[in-house]
Parts: sequence; structure tokens; C-alpha cells
Amino acid sequence: MKHQLKQLAVGSVAALALGSGSVAAQNLTISAGISQTHFWVGGYLDPFADAVEAETDLSFTRFYAGELVSIGGEMDALRDRVIDVAAPMLAPYHEGRFPLSDITQLPTYGTDSQIITRAFNALMDSDVEITDGKTFYDYEIGDKGLRAWGLGATAAYAISTTGDELTDPSDLRGMPMRAGSALHTVVLQQLGVTPVTMPAAEAYEALSRGTIDGIILSIGDWISYSLEEQLTWTITDVAIGHWQSYLAMTEDRWDSLTEEQREAIDRAARETTLQNAEDIDAQDQRVKAEARDAGATFVPVSELPEAMQEHIAEASTNTWIKWIEDLEDDGHPARATARLWAELVVAEGGELPDGVADYLELEL
Repeated sequence: MKHQLKQLAVGSVAALALGSGSVAAQNLTISAGISQTHFWVGGYLDPFADAVEAETDLSFTRFYAGELVSIGGEMDALRDRVIDVAAPMLAPYHEGRFPLSDITQLPTYGTDSQIITRAFNALMDSDVEITDGKTFYDYEIGDKGLRAWGLGATAAYAISTTGDELTDPSDLRGMPMRAGSALHTVVLQQLGVTPVTMPAAEAYEALSRGTIDGIILSIGDWISYSLEEQLTWTITDVAIGHWQSYLAMTEDRWDSLTEEQREAIDRAARETTLQNAEDIDAQDQRVKAEARDAGATFVPVSELPEAMQEHIAEASTNTWIKWIEDLEDDGHPARATARLWAELVVAEGGELPDGVADYLELEL
């Protein structure tokens, strides 16, 4: 009850601020459902807010770790004016609302945070029509009355276990493994794994109890959830996708700001995104090195037996196909979006699973 009263009080303050141009122009409520140790908060929310405060008369009241709005509640909190800015707004946890934003979670080869972040920025900025005169940004963001920017994608999501070596397709069959999104569930099913959907924050206990034997997560993110001592065997150099999220505010809130304030926010958002991607890749390499020194094993996919390489490649390609066809069946322009995304990823230096370009009828 105390927490509910606090949330109502803060929400009332935010609503009053929106009703007064002078107050609203000076202070914005910004909220994260995850803690400051996460690179989308300590590496994005805080640097972004600091940069805007340094350039303008805006200031931010900051809330962390779900203190004000929990994961998945960001969209409603923005619309209800409980908060002014969500950082991050975790699109995959808003079921059905952002159908195409999972696209960064499609499997790729040779990609890192910087490659995917640049490709996603290009996707957000693209003027290519994906349906009915709408761009990706129009379809996913603008039509919902939002203004948004990418935060900086995670490094590659890797398949990691508590020690089980995965050298043959049969090693994966039936293994309980954490999935963090609907697309993760698809790729794990294609691999023959038994997906167990849960937030990463619950993985430590699940791994400790043996409820799951493995996880899909970026290596650099292990330290956010204290998993570095539990995960000791990992396949690298194939990305089971990258998780990207948004900095978001409503279009109405954006329109209430001055042109100078909007320019500063846009500039800080874009610059912080690119810097965060560099830092995410550096963290990924640092955590990997520390884990290796502690005895963990990292096996490049190219060093696995041929049967296992082919199994992973086939599962990756089938994941693209299933994601596209399922969303198309639901009426979303997934194929056009996937074509554009594939071109952008390759242009930035990434590689597609075998067969994806042919399926999309691309000449790359």
C-alpha cells in the first residue's frame, strides 16, 4: 500500500507538471524497470540524462529498478502521464504491441552490439515503405503516438550451460533452457531444446536449482544477474539474436518541449546510443575474458562438429522463416521488414544464416 501511495503521488506530480508549461519544461520524470548496473541504465539512461541537463534547462527526476514503473508497464505509464520518459521501454514485454521490434533477435553470424545498433538506427531512420506508405518507424512507433530512439543493442545472445558440452544435436534435445522472449522460444524449439520462459533476473535461482541447465543471454549481461560463476560452457560467433530496446516518450510530451530542448534530446539520444554500443561490446569481451580465466569454456561455432554446425544453421534459418510467416499470417508486414533488416545488417558487416537471403529473394 505504501508503494502504491508513493506511485500515485509521483504520478500526480507528473500529471500536474504536464498541465503547466513552465514546470514541465524544467523537469521530466524518467524511469527504468531495471537497475543501474545494467548497461541500458548506467550506460544509457544516466549518460543521456546528464547530457541533456548539461545542454538545456531541463532536469530529470530518475527512478530505477522498477521503483516507479515495472518492466512491461512503461507504455501505459507514458500514456497515463505517470512518467515522461521510459529508458528503457522494453518492447518484447509489451505483448502484441510492437510486433516487428523483435527483429533484432533473429539469428545472425559475426555481429556485435555496434553492428546491430547501427543497423537498427538505420532501420528507424529508413524511408523505405514496408506497408501502406508506412516506414518501420511509422508502423512500430509513430502510429502509437510515441517518439523513440534505440538504446544500443546487447552483444550477441549466446547459448550457455552450467557445464554440459553441446557438440551434437542430440545434446540439445529436451534440455531445459531459459528463453527471454517469444523469438527465443522459436529458436530454442528449432534447436530441439525445451524452452523455459522467464526474465533473466530469475535465471540465477533456476540455474542453481537445476530447473534449467542453460540460458540464452549475452555474455556481457551475465554480471547484471550474477551468472558469471554458474555458466561455464558457451557457443560463440553465432548470435541467437541481439536484444534492442527503446528510449521513449509520447508525441504529446515531445511537442510540449522547445525546439532547442528537442534538438538536445535527439542529439544526446543518438550519441549515447553509439557510445553505449561500444561500451557493451567492451563489457562483453571483458566478462568473457574474466570467465575464461576462472575456467569457463568458449567454443566458436566453426569449431563444433559439422553436424552441430549444420543443426544450428538450419535452426537459425527456420527461425527467420517462422517469424516472418507467423507475423504475416497475423497481418503484419514482416517479410518487407525482414528484407530491409537483412540488407542493413549485411551492409554493416554482419552475415545471415545460409538460406535466408534466398528465402527473401535478396541479391547480397
